[in-house]
Order: sequence, then C-alpha cells, then structure tokens
Amino acid sequence: MTGNEKKGYFFVFLTGVFFALEVIGFKEIFRNYNTEPEIAALFGVGFAFFIVTPYFLISKKRRIKVVTTIKRDGIILTLGTISNAIGIVLYYYALKQTDLGPAAILIKTTVLYNVMLGVLFLGERLKRMEVFGIAMAILGIYMISTLEGQIKIVSAFCILLSAFLFAIQSYMIKKYVPEILGLEYAYLRLLLLSIFFFLYSVSIGSFQIPKLSIIIILGLFSLLGYFLGRAFYFEAHNYLPISKLNATLLIEPIFLMFVGILFMNEPIDSQKLVGAGLILAGLYLIVFHKQKVKQ
Repeated sequence: MTGNEKKGYFFVFLTGVFFALEVIGFKEIFRNYNTEPEIAALFGVGFAFFIVTPYFLISKKRRIKVVTTIKRDGIILTLGTISNAIGIVLYYYALKQTDLGPAAILIKTTVLYNVMLGVLFLGERLKRMEVFGIAMAILGIYMISTLEGQIKIVSAFCILLSAFLFAIQSYMIKKYVPEILGLEYAYLRLLLLSIFFFLYSVSIGSFQIPKLSIIIILGLFSLLGYFLGRAFYFEAHNYLPISKLNATLLIEPIFLMFVGILFMNEPIDSQKLVGAGLILAGLYLIVFHKQKVKQ
C-alpha cells in the first residue's frame, strides 16, 4: 500500500465516522423535537458556516484557495450542491419517520447509481459478476423497503431518489474536477446549502426559528458531517479511485444499523438483516469487481 493510499484510507475512515455522527445527531433531533427537515438542515449548515468562516477569512492563503475554487469549480460546485440539497431534504424527510438502520442501508445505493452513471455516460460495460451484484442489491432493496413498521414505501422511495441525487454530485466531481480543494469546497458548499434551505423553507412557508439549544446541537453535528466529514471525503478523491472510496464507506451503514438496534430500541428483524446483507454484498461485489478489472 502506497503512502497516498494510506492517506486516502485515513480520510475515508474519518469521513465514515463524521457522517455517522451527523446522521445519529439529526435522527435524535427528529425523534425528540418537532423540527421540519429543511429547518433542521438550514440552521445546522448555517450555524456550521458561521463557526468556520473566521478560519477562512483570517488567512490570505485560505482566502486565495476559496477564490480559486469559486473561479475554477464554481459551476460544478453549484450544480452538485443543488442536487445534494434536494437529496438532503428528501433524506431527512424519510429519516424523520423511518428507523435509522433501514435508512442508513438504503442511502448507500449511491454506489449502485455511480455504477449506472458510469455505464450510461462514461462508456463503461457491466460484467456478469457486476450484473449479479446489482441483482443482489435490488433484491435487498426490496426487502428493506417492505419492512412493516420500520419504513414506509414513500420513505424508501425518497431515500432511493436522494441516493441518486448524491451520486450525481460525486459523478460531476470525478468527471470535471481534476484536483479538489476539500476544505474550501466543503466551506462553499455550506454557504450554498444555507441559501438553498432558506429560500426553500420561505417558499413553502415552513420557515421558523428553533430554540437556541436545538440550533447549537444541529450546528455541532452539521460541523462534524457537513463540513469535516465532507471535507475529508472530497480530499480522499485526490488519493483513491472512486471504487475504493465506495467500498470502504459500505462499513458505515452496518455501524448505524447496530446503533439503532442497541441505543434507539429498533427491532432486530431477520428480513432487515438479510436485506442489508444482500445490499451490502451486492454493492461490494460491484465495487470489488470494478477495482479488479481496472487493475
């Protein structure tokens, strides 16, 4: 393993940790407070943006990097963030009324969408093993989506659509951004997300200001996931191919599923376990085979 690969895997590990903490934090907010998804996202990313802004303004070097990112990657950043923002609203809407385990598993179908985007737009071909992996994942998706009492069909559809929107952002970054500045990209993404969620909440008439304690909690978890986690993930793109990134992140939903079972009193269900196993095995099979073919 090269030095760059070790650095890349370290960034991916940090990504998984911070992503998981963000999801757990928002799930707890939805469980204990009547907060709309777009409001939670707005004040979470807005607070995080407010906290990290001085870090980028006091340094001339970091200011130059921010300007460079705007000039060089501004279009991709904006389009990808809009796609991501819509996906976040859908995901939080589903997470608000869905158990943590099934939601964490279904959102990882982003890997499946990444493969399909490669086939449709990058001229990649599917091998038999990859088709088998897709079939396994689809069967697992069906099993997870039909878990009675743990997830609704509408919620499952929202999560699957959200995963597709997340995949579009990753696809655009890999295709059009040769070397990404992770921290600066994540910082500007916070700003764009704040603007999007504010305009969206005002347009649908749901804008309201939560209690200060809720804002602080949302902001801290957003700082972990939306800023640090996303920055590490963006930075890992410079050291690892997308296949290795995806394979490593498949560990995250397993951790979240057990968190839901152990600490949130979510039921242990054989259908959930089998469905999760099929999805993760199918996606890993796709990623592993893609990696093997490239080598």
